[in-house]
Amino acid sequence: MVVDAPAGLQGYKLTDYLRVVDKVVVPLVPSVFDMAATEDFLNSIRSEMRASRGKVGIVAMRVDPRTKAAGMLEEFLKHFDIPIVAYLRNTQNYVNVAARGQTVFDPPRAKHKRDVEQWAPLLEWLGG
Repeated sequence: MVVDAPAGLQGYKLTDYLRVVDKVVVPLVPSVFDMAATEDFLNSIRSEMRASRGKVGIVAMRVDPRTKAAGMLEEFLKHFDIPIVAYLRNTQNYVNVAARGQTVFDPPRAKHKRDVEQWAPLLEWLGG
């Protein structure tokens, strides 16, 4: 089951969520504004899940792992000790399939092969 919690969840509500989940996926865009806005949340997650190492992962959104932006995100995340479990590129494929009520996993998959491949590490991490 996936629970999509509101951004900036804190305090006892965050604690309640974290008690019942197996893994936490935090989507994060490598921009100064997004990282600053997520810092308190990541500190809360780190504190709450200290004994549950490996249960929190970052999905780097709209970024190529070979870019300076990805390096900036990786540097930001070092002091949280939370791994980046996947990088999802910036593409209109997500917008286009969502407009049709579909996902990149729906046929024709060949059209979204690159996107499906980028999801593989995340899906593997979630299954592990």
